[in-house]
Amino acid sequence: MKKLLINKPAVKQSLLFATVVALSIWVGSNPIFLQPEKSSVPVVTSTTIPNNSSQQIQPQVYWLRSDRNKLTLVAKSLPPNTSGSTPQQVLTIAVQKLLSAKPSDDLSSTIPKGTKLLNLQFRADGVHVDLSPEFRSGGGSTSMIYRVAQVIYTSTSLDPNQKVFISVGGQSIDNNHPLGGEGLILRQPTTRAQFADDFL
Repeated sequence: MKKLLINKPAVKQSLLFATVVALSIWVGSNPIFLQPEKSSVPVVTSTTIPNNSSQQIQPQVYWLRSDRNKLTLVAKSLPPNTSGSTPQQVLTIAVQKLLSAKPSDDLSSTIPKGTKLLNLQFRADGVHVDLSPEFRSGGGSTSMIYRVAQVIYTSTSLDPNQKVFISVGGQSIDNNHPLGGEGLILRQPTTRAQFADDFL
């Protein structure tokens, strides 16, 4: 009786080839979907904020530009002669300008008219901004998100990594007091990066 000889390397190659063919057929009939990366908020900055405290501090106000139904934050520096001598004074002027000034023709704002700055304090744990109840009125989710973004970016124009606490009429925007009918809730304190990651 003849002994059957098995070529083990040949068998391994055949099995490997069959596996590759089967995998190719499966992939061809089952497309692989890749989740796109989350884009960060588009921001156009007009100037660079100096890090040296001996230099003149120049705050920025953030408006919105609409292009093909896409909103972009646009920074506009305040004139040097409107700057204060302390960070709190500087940011107070910037936020008041955001709430009261009219943007140029190519820019806009989602902050409701009549919104006032009730209080702004520059503390060790961050910038505390308290706005009047008008800030809650009108608009849908896009309006709510971008009006908060305008306040956050303007309030952090001296330090983009600064933490911000936002309240309306003394009530923090949180689980107990969401913003508007859309129910926008902020993780307080928030930063530019955190806000962009949560909403933009």
